[in-house]
Amino acid sequence: MSLVSTGPTGSLEPIVRPGLARRVAVDVTIVTVIVASLVSGIALMALGVPYGAPGGSILTKIHPATYLSVLAVIAWMVAVGGPGRFVGSVVIEHPSVAVFAIAVGVMLFHAVVVMKLSISPIVDTFVLPILMLSALTRLDERERERLEWIMHAIMIVDIALGIFEYLSGWRLTPMYDTDGVTVMHYDWRSSALFGHPLSNAFHIGAYLVALACGATPRMHPILRLVLMGSAALSLVGFGGRTAMGLAYVMVAALAAIAALRTLLGGRFRLTHAAIGVGLVTIGAIGEVLFVDGGGADRFIDLLNEDHGSAQTRVSMFYVFGNLSWDQFLLWPDPSLIEQAQRDFALRIGIESSEVGLVAAYGLIPMLLFGVAISMFMRELVRITSPATWWTIAYFVVVMSASNGVAAKSTNFAIHIGMIFAIMPRPATLAAKTRLTG
Repeated sequence: MSLVSTGPTGSLEPIVRPGLARRVAVDVTIVTVIVASLVSGIALMALGVPYGAPGGSILTKIHPATYLSVLAVIAWMVAVGGPGRFVGSVVIEHPSVAVFAIAVGVMLFHAVVVMKLSISPIVDTFVLPILMLSALTRLDERERERLEWIMHAIMIVDIALGIFEYLSGWRLTPMYDTDGVTVMHYDWRSSALFGHPLSNAFHIGAYLVALACGATPRMHPILRLVLMGSAALSLVGFGGRTAMGLAYVMVAALAAIAALRTLLGGRFRLTHAAIGVGLVTIGAIGEVLFVDGGGADRFIDLLNEDHGSAQTRVSMFYVFGNLSWDQFLLWPDPSLIEQAQRDFALRIGIESSEVGLVAAYGLIPMLLFGVAISMFMRELVRITSPATWWTIAYFVVVMSASNGVAAKSTNFAIHIGMIFAIMPRPATLAAKTRLTG
């Protein structure tokens, strides 16, 4: 695609003004993150789009954010001078992203050509994060700060909705059974912005951990503690036991590390310490009143009755029993996996991303893909902060306890967008983006 044309005087003139192209690219990139965050798969189904239900065009099986991410990348290609420059800059500046893109391409070939599977799970779950991060890394500091406060606003609204839905019984989006049709009336958990309660629990838990390990360094300590307390409370409404428990443990560990540093002579502001003690005390009193008033009764019931989730985690390893060794290693037969799920009553599905990926694509592809996704997450640390390792550890554990990235969703992309937006970036990288954009 040529970016120049011959003007009336014979000189070369740009078809698209670079400044306009960049503004369009920035706006589409930010809109992509917003749509991925606010338009859940369940919301699409509630609007009549058969995103996760049988039937319908293949075009309806791909999330709108994925289409927008393609447009964002095209806009950036125009803004930087063509596809070659854009791809070259990604390969040179973020080689791990390029490696992960190659791995996803190989996985797509394996899934579509070898195994005759649908492309939509891989496209939404893995292609969208690649395109999104490739576009996000082009933002300068001012543009990134705009996205940063947008992501905070989204998380705050989700927290407020989660608490309100839990207390009121009203729900923004309905809950569907695994067939994509039946509404689950017995499930009291909040659906909020991200649609599924476990998706909400994952993202708010990650947000809580990110705040605890230094997200948005210039945020006032009072606001940080208020947001952390609100996020911790909302996790009860979302009912994600693994997400909530792990988030609490990580925050406690971070608090213990900070306390130890202080005891070893680290400096701190007395006013901040007083504020922290006061807010923690108020929060503890609020938690006691909340529990004493019966607010946690439904969550306690969930601990006693998990609707088969624990049994699923025990039985899911039996799904490979009917596979031959070559199928287990390279190309599992989907019909045999589905039959095994019925035989062992795994109505919830395979509640582990690693086991789910092996069941879908085979052990060897999953191991190679795991190396590539690890490199991709390492790149996220490189362009943000070493503290991001805490959020990555959280991501890995929660995804290992759910079907997570083994199922079609935008959760991975939302996580990438949030972490990129709110975690601090190295000073050298920030200076570079200010100069080059």
